[in-house]
Amino acid sequence: MRILLAQNMFHLPSHGGANKSNRVLLEQLAARGHECHVVAPMSGALRATSVDEHVAYLQRIGATVKSVTGDGVEYTYQGVHACAVARAPQLAARVGEVAAEVKPDWTLVPSDDPGLLMLGAALKATPERVVYLAHTLQQLPFGPGAFYPSAAGTRMVKRAASVLAVSKAAQSYLERWGELRSALLYPHIYGDPPERADGTYVTMINPCGYKGLAILLGLADARPDVPFLAVPTWGATPPELAELAGRPNITVIEPSDEIDDILARTRVLLMPSLWDETFGYTCVEAMARGIPVLASDVGGLAEAKLGVPYLLPVRRIEKYESAGHARPVPVVPEQDLGPWADALSAVLAHPDLYRELSRRSRASARDFIASLDEDALETHLTALRPNRRQAALAALAARKKEGRTTTT
Repeated sequence: MRILLAQNMFHLPSHGGANKSNRVLLEQLAARGHECHVVAPMSGALRATSVDEHVAYLQRIGATVKSVTGDGVEYTYQGVHACAVARAPQLAARVGEVAAEVKPDWTLVPSDDPGLLMLGAALKATPERVVYLAHTLQQLPFGPGAFYPSAAGTRMVKRAASVLAVSKAAQSYLERWGELRSALLYPHIYGDPPERADGTYVTMINPCGYKGLAILLGLADARPDVPFLAVPTWGATPPELAELAGRPNITVIEPSDEIDDILARTRVLLMPSLWDETFGYTCVEAMARGIPVLASDVGGLAEAKLGVPYLLPVRRIEKYESAGHARPVPVVPEQDLGPWADALSAVLAHPDLYRELSRRSRASARDFIASLDEDALETHLTALRPNRRQAALAALAARKKEGRTTTT
């Protein structure tokens, strides 16, 4: 098969759950002999990168750079051919160009796509062969948590030949709020997690308003004797980074493409998210290494905890402010730190409890990983049939645009 991934988020680096899972899924398909291509932005409002900087990064991680222009970089990494587009206005056109050249059997489009830019480009270029990947619930064009609700956008999603949900929480959300049936696919992104010694830090990855930064800061203030580790990725704003830097017991480090660079330093992982998480890949990754996870009882995080304590209450985000911002800004409710402080104190103070949580976490996560099918996406795409109705509708729309519609 020839597969095109058209995504409105970075291919590399891949520090978020959605883009990491997409990258790994394509690498798995490429390893099975399929021809895989990616079109993705190289830079954005939240991460400004020059072409030269991106080339240097790609060379450091072992990618083969094939072409460098002012418009972007083409490279190959782990068997996947990628086009990193330097300017956002060129993204949609580049999808069309690559699709015309590659003639993909399937075009995968993740939901993390503000304005449905890539979905629109994919439906235009390959109208009967689009597969929609539901990752971030807030980026879906429907439902109570939608950043950008759109009836027209919902109709666009329904034109896909297939919709894939990466968790039961996402599957339920799609059906309830979008009246969309989907296939469940847990991406197998975990590899063979190593055994490791206990780390030192209480760690939070992507500390920001959405993810519960207020809880991390509150715990750090309440426990000056505990070393915390913060790993900002896509979410933290400059004021939030300043809040982190102002705590003497919080060490801030750069994200890494290798999760073990972070988890090897971690004794307890915090995931105090305040919005509906689609899943929690990092939760499973940490648990598989025997690291206890304190997570909020929201969305797919409850799924990712696999029945192991601690799943803790939070006051969820219910309102966002969007005017004048690159993305909606959460209005964060005041949080009750009590359950989080009690849980953290118990886990850190009682070695027997820590060892039991570590054992249960490792066993449950490894059982979950062992249950996953690395061939699931390949099997789904192989059995899938093109949406011929959408091809006919696209052809009709093209004729209308050209003024060639005939009356029968």
